Amino acid sequence: MKRVEISLDRALRNIWRNKLVSFLCLGIIAFTLMIFGLFEFISHNLDRFTERFSQNVEAIFYLKDDVNSRDVDKLMERLRGNLLVHKVNFKSTQQAQADFVREFPDLEFILAEFDASPFPASLEITFHPQYNFDTKVSALITEISQLPQVESREVNLEWAHKIMTVKRFISLVGAFLSTILIFVSVFIIFNVIKLNILYRREEIYIQELVGATRSYIRFPFVIEGALLGFFGGLFSILLLLATVSLFPSYAGLVFDLLRDMIKVNRIPPTIFLQLLILGTVIGLFSALFALNRFMKPAKES
Repeated sequence: MKRVEISLDRALRNIWRNKLVSFLCLGIIAFTLMIFGLFEFISHNLDRFTERFSQNVEAIFYLKDDVNSRDVDKLMERLRGNLLVHKVNFKSTQQAQADFVREFPDLEFILAEFDASPFPASLEITFHPQYNFDTKVSALITEISQLPQVESREVNLEWAHKIMTVKRFISLVGAFLSTILIFVSVFIIFNVIKLNILYRREEIYIQELVGATRSYIRFPFVIEGALLGFFGGLFSILLLLATVSLFPSYAGLVFDLLRDMIKVNRIPPTIFLQLLILGTVIGLFSALFALNRFMKPAKES
């Protein structure tokens, strides 16, 4: 325990001794991890939105004006017997018009120009949630769309697939940028540890001469790298919180469009934990890499 306290004290003194370089290093690590956390945050929200969006997958099939009511009844009976289908509802042209008036009362005057309802009759089909992304659902939707009674369709599942595609693209971009920036962070911490090793070369040599073990000499540098990574992760959390909280202010229009997709009032704690762990691992790896490169045993010096 005493050894850890001594190593921690020496590591903190090393960081403070080269405070300008250390703070620059912390800033770069914090920015790197903030970018990673931001993409994780966006990806998490898109996952949640897609999950909510697909809980009630609905397909609306608009019927032709000359459709026969008997054919519609047969189609509804057939769909109700399908295991993929949860519910089937027929909406007449009059019901469609009434729904329009209820949702858009200010536009009711437009309907006065028509002798009859301008809205087509439709079949509204809701699928069981467990089959939402099943290829059989897509096949059934395509099959119904090709029936002679159907004029067109509207399926919210298609939007869910598009969102998933966007999410995959964002994840790839995030992984690419984060990988590049992580390599930059490793390079920065590597050079900070390297400078400290070179600065204390005579002190290290004296310690070796008086019998200090190699692990005793190296441990403070390992702690230093871990601390730089940990504090970088801590600062990245603050940057992420600031970025997310200010998002509605500096991107008002975009925020209004994405309000349902991105919940800026809550960041998952797991992202904070990921940033701290990733920062610490980057620091440890960089320190060990620098030590293996620039600190050799006394007999090899």
